[in-house]
Amino acid sequence: MALKFRLHGLAETFIDSVSCHNCGTIGTDDEHFSTDLTKVSLDGIVVVIQCRACGEIFVPKQQRLGIINPSALREAVFKDSEETGEPLFSNFEAVRLTAEKLNTERKSDLH
Repeated sequence: MALKFRLHGLAETFIDSVSCHNCGTIGTDDEHFSTDLTKVSLDGIVVVIQCRACGEIFVPKQQRLGIINPSALREAVFKDSEETGEPLFSNFEAVRLTAEKLNTERKSDLH
């Protein structure tokens, strides 16, 4: 069963399978992986995964992002950033770089 992420009427993302590049854990659901760090960008929902086995944080490349209503998504992303103070993520790459930074910070805290 694939992982599915939806913002009603705005965007959706599907991931068929997840493999942790650090420890090799493989899964198709949230049993082995947490998706709490997932972000919404102007590209759509970008899933950020944390492996429950080793703690690695990463953005799977094989995500299928779909935007249902581009103008409403853009408006929602800007509004959410304003209201929450969270950074605005313009695209997939911006979210990936943020995930890499989180992972680096997590690893430095372990040492």
